[in-house]
Amino acid sequence: MSRRIASGDMRSRVTLQAPVDSVDDSGALLRIWTSIADVWAKIETQRGSELFVAGEQETVLAHLVTIRWRQDTASPMRFLLGSRALYIRAAFDPDSRRRHLVCRCDEYAA
Repeated sequence: MSRRIASGDMRSRVTLQAPVDSVDDSGALLRIWTSIADVWAKIETQRGSELFVAGEQETVLAHLVTIRWRQDTASPMRFLLGSRALYIRAAFDPDSRRRHLVCRCDEYAA
């Protein structure tokens, strides 16, 4: 049984973005983010952890982001919340009724 999500719970306005990969003149991979839609979302922070990446300490926050059902939302897309980027790791329909989409997201901070 899934929990009920009220429309008022989705009070954060986020921008859904998709990556567009290309190669520059020197052969390096170039990733550009294209905005798909602005949607209302419920954002719940689940946990935080610290990692060392390339010798630097980095904070990773895990979030659950709930939006209205969209069939075109999946990893490796992301949500922008102001200047924060929430990278989608998985997206699923919690009750198989196509009412809501729950996305497990990671946010990286230096």
